[in-house]
Amino acid sequence: MPVRKRKRIITPDGNWTDRAAGKIAGAGIRLQSKFAKMMNQLTSTLPRKKLKFILVAFCVISGGFSIYLAGHAVFGKSKDQPRIKIEQMNTPRHFDKTGSEINEPENTVPEDLYRDIQKYKHYMDSLGQPIRPGLRDSIQILEQIYHSQKIK
Repeated sequence: MPVRKRKRIITPDGNWTDRAAGKIAGAGIRLQSKFAKMMNQLTSTLPRKKLKFILVAFCVISGGFSIYLAGHAVFGKSKDQPRIKIEQMNTPRHFDKTGSEINEPENTVPEDLYRDIQKYKHYMDSLGQPIRPGLRDSIQILEQIYHSQKIK
């Protein structure tokens, strides 16, 4: 089966990282093609039954070795290497809250909290540092609630 050649994509700005990535990918494809040709030459003379046996043996050996490595990593007792520990993951307390609870009518923003928020914003502006995106959204929501309760 003939190997199709890929079209070369030339970047208009001539970015060296794109060219380097293209060369690395091309080398990988050439290596794969050479390996495939070599394997085809080695196995072209073997009968079909023997090929099937070799494939099954390879799958059993490599699968068994993979299971052994995974089991040894988790359950093995070796002095020189620490084994993999499976521990419970810590989750945030409010991971299941959507944030819509803050828009409920009983939620109010006290005057002192609003002043603290304004001081923090002024402090971050004076330092010239941006406020984190998630924190910025929370601040905007709190300010909206504060202004809406002042209108009422």
